[in-house]
Amino acid sequence: MNDKEKELFDFLDEKKAQVLARVQELASQGRIDDSNILKAKSNIYDICRSVFGVAAKQSTDGTVKAAFLSTFGNITGQWQKSLDQAKAHDDSHKILIEEAKFSAVSEILAKIEELF
Repeated sequence: MNDKEKELFDFLDEKKAQVLARVQELASQGRIDDSNILKAKSNIYDICRSVFGVAAKQSTDGTVKAAFLSTFGNITGQWQKSLDQAKAHDDSHKILIEEAKFSAVSEILAKIEELF
């Protein structure tokens, strides 16, 4: 693992820990729905870590970003479809979950751009 990959994984771990701390805080306040929405966001950091790990193993330093973005883009494309369907059906709970996921995606993509 090179320094950039380590920095990315540290970033993902830190962000996940922050979200999970907020999840517990919300749960302790009895805000279970809000807590569950943020749990979905916390899972995105693990998914990203897994996808990037595979991309790093299958690529050289020069192609890891492209390999990651291709695979991750396919995954986030499914989430976008889910968000679009939720909006079409006015499913506010599902909209909040999908938007929470995209909040994490935005942070992750910004970090990828910064590092690679």
